[in-house]
Amino acid sequence: EAAWPALAHGDRIVHGDLRADNMVRDHHLGVTFVDWAHATTGPACIDAASLAPQLVLAGHTPEDVARLLRDHPATADSPDTTTAFLAALTGHWHHNARKPAPPGAPGLRAYQHRAAAAGLALLSYRLS
Repeated sequence: EAAWPALAHGDRIVHGDLRADNMVRDHHLGVTFVDWAHATTGPACIDAASLAPQLVLAGHTPEDVARLLRDHPATADSPDTTTAFLAALTGHWHHNARKPAPPGAPGLRAYQHRAAAAGLALLSYRLS
């Protein structure tokens, strides 16, 4: 996680918050990413790495998702950056999950706990 700030730079436009609720699927047009509130520039691996824990939450095995990260063109060329981002994101979820629930978002902390657990499961495979 501590390595992430030094690796965070890049020239790609990244969504920065890919989750199922930020994607709209049209049977003819494919998938459109919505809610670009966190868009920034950074390394190409960010969006694939941020989506990876969501795939675990959706029922895919951490082993399969870790293999996808290892082999995907957006992440294969930058394994250290991908791992550092995944560790930072997991740490962010773990830290925030321990805060009091904000008004109007009763399920947020439980989601953050689940997302942190998914991130830890992925890191376990990436680091073993």
